[in-house]
Amino acid sequence: MRTHLKSIVALATVVILAVTGASIAAGGTTQIAVQPTATLMPGDMSPFDVAGVKAIRRGKAIPSGYRLIGRQVTITRDRASAGAALFFRCPGHKRLKSFATQGPVGFSADRRYVDHRQTWVRSGPGKRGEEVSGAIYAVCR
Repeated sequence: MRTHLKSIVALATVVILAVTGASIAAGGTTQIAVQPTATLMPGDMSPFDVAGVKAIRRGKAIPSGYRLIGRQVTITRDRASAGAALFFRCPGHKRLKSFATQGPVGFSADRRYVDHRQTWVRSGPGKRGEEVSGAIYAVCR
């Protein structure tokens, strides 16, 4: 129980740091900014292919029933590695099918999120001293 509580407190701290836009890491400062992006709706052109979802392809209209919920992430690293913890929740009764990125920002997920309604993911930073900016989209259906 204590380990579980410590994990929740640690995750909450990461989220607070990501939302406020700054985290102090050993040996330097890393700036993190997270902002919502426009939700991509059916009929909008997809800016990317989505792994595991054959219906969503770059340059093609997003099919009926899908919603792509995005977050814009900008990370400027000094010396230490840091990223942002991001929470995604699909609207209504929709379920997560996949994730997609736009730009050089990456992400990782600790659990199997497919067919769940919500999950946490972590964005990944670039090399030291670089600014990395991109969007992460949750694909909901």
